[in-house]
Amino acid sequence: MHDRNLKLTLEYDGTDFSGWQVQPEVRTVQGVLEDALSDLAGEAARATGAGRTDAGVHALGQVASITTSLTLPAERIGHALNARLPRDVRVVTAEDAPGSFHARFDAVSRSYFYLIGGSESPVWRRNRWFVSAPLAEAAMRDALTALVGEHDFSSFCLVGSEPDHHRCRVAEISLECEVDFGGMVILRIVANRFLRGMVRSIVGTLVEVGRGKMAPSEFETILAARDRGAAGPTAPPHGLYLEEVRYD
Repeated sequence: MHDRNLKLTLEYDGTDFSGWQVQPEVRTVQGVLEDALSDLAGEAARATGAGRTDAGVHALGQVASITTSLTLPAERIGHALNARLPRDVRVVTAEDAPGSFHARFDAVSRSYFYLIGGSESPVWRRNRWFVSAPLAEAAMRDALTALVGEHDFSSFCLVGSEPDHHRCRVAEISLECEVDFGGMVILRIVANRFLRGMVRSIVGTLVEVGRGKMAPSEFETILAARDRGAAGPTAPPHGLYLEEVRYD
């Protein structure tokens, strides 16, 4: 009988995963987590994630909820899972949660960041997007102001993604430059929900602004168009990180 609800916070390197969600014949984060849970509990297990990260996307603070009949203390369950999980995914914390807790539907906001590097690096090649052209950071910041607040983000949604609606409320968005590590540019965005490919579409379009191929004011026009074809290219997945999921 599954009468206990647990909240797991996970960290993973998404390089060798085909995303979060279980899919036939491919390796996914949800899949390896459920395998570890099943092995520990001796019965089939199901994990619900707060966000369905795409193939190649990383996470520092993915949250999953599970129901289980395990009676071990939550912290020991976390340790036991880590002993069974591959090295590219890890349970950071495990804690008891109310029976009604749902990792996805109870989340009030999620934060992502995206890393762009201005120099080639063997260390960072799988974990940030290398953009060789100098980027006009002031122009990029100007473009981002159009995204704050609630908007229809259809123009920044991957084609073929059909959620119930395309409105998202962006609470915070920033662009910073870390002078170390080759002048890394960091985009951080916090919103109540994200569409599939939304952050990567924003980043790809933003880089067009940084390269001088698009004016910052065009972001408003792109939003209003509600057409993915109006925006720029989609940035690669390996620079994207799910940073945190907030519940209050």
